[in-house]
Order: sequence, then C-alpha cells, then structure tokens
Amino acid sequence: MKDNCETAEEESYVLPSWRVNQIILIAVRFLTDEGYYKDGFDYRKAIQNKGILLKAYSAFKSENLLEMQKISLSLWKEGLCLIATDSETQQVCRMIAYNDSKTAAEIMQIIFHEYGHILFGHTEQCPNAEAEAILFSAIATFLMIAEQQFHIGQLVAKDSGGESFFEGIKAGLMERFCTQGGDAMIYA
Repeated sequence: MKDNCETAEEESYVLPSWRVNQIILIAVRFLTDEGYYKDGFDYRKAIQNKGILLKAYSAFKSENLLEMQKISLSLWKEGLCLIATDSETQQVCRMIAYNDSKTAAEIMQIIFHEYGHILFGHTEQCPNAEAEAILFSAIATFLMIAEQQFHIGQLVAKDSGGESFFEGIKAGLMERFCTQGGDAMIYA
C-alpha cells in the first residue's frame, strides 16, 4: 500500500470506515494465522518469523541511539522502524527498535505499531500512516491482552477453529458496514 500523505501535517486524519474494517481484519488475520490463542504464543517470535529484527533500545550503544534520534521523523522515544543489516546473516532487513524501559503492554503496543508501518508499506511520516499503525496496534494489543486474560481465542478455536473466529469477525463487519450504505471493501 502506498502512503497517502496529502493531508497537512497539522490536520488530524480520520480513516474511512472501509479502511478501518480492513485494518481490523488484517490484525485479526495476522494473529489468527499465527495461532495467538495457542499456549506459549510469542508475538515477538511471530514478527521475527516474518524476517523482521526486534531490538531493544538498551541493546544499542548510546551514540547510535542519538544518531537514530537525529534522523527520526517520529516519536523515537517509543519505537522506530528502520532498515538494518542483520549481524548474523549480513542481509538487509527491516528492524523494529523499541524502548524497553516501558511496561510489557506498552512494549507490545509499540512493537505492533511499528509492525503496522512495515505491514502497510509506509515510507514517510504522515497522519493517515500513523492512524493506520495506531489502529492495527490497538486491535492486535487488545486481542493479545483479551486472550491472556480470558482465553477467548482458545475457546473459539476449541469449538470451531481459528478460521471460524476470523470469518465471524469478517461477517460482523460486513453486516454492520453494509447496513450503513457503504460499499463493501473488506479484504481477507
């Protein structure tokens, strides 16, 4: 997806409802495909399995963090998405650097936010890119915390499988969206 950065930097950006539905489904699909409801699921490992390096700020030399701060357009104190060279394979890849002085829930939100930028192909800082990454992160973090607390995904998967969970959410969004008179633009 291409960035749509035509909105002035000072303006707030409201995502259209069809895009909100898409992002909800993308977040649910990602976690469902990765089996987030299974015992021992590790969201960090799921993201790393996509070829993305995760690195805590504490693992960087302080001068390197200062350099990243200088070139960053975003809230670098939380997290950054960058292109890096894997020290083991020497391959160029995406990296998510995150502030590990935060709580576990905040770190999860930061990592999902930065992963959203990668997933949606964002290449520059703009309001709609931030809105998309924030929404993706909110949905993914909510599902993870709800699963940790209530095991909803496990219950659904046990009764009818993870695909049924995804299809149920998709059907609910389609029903709600289509009854509001919009064109259905929901992708699986």
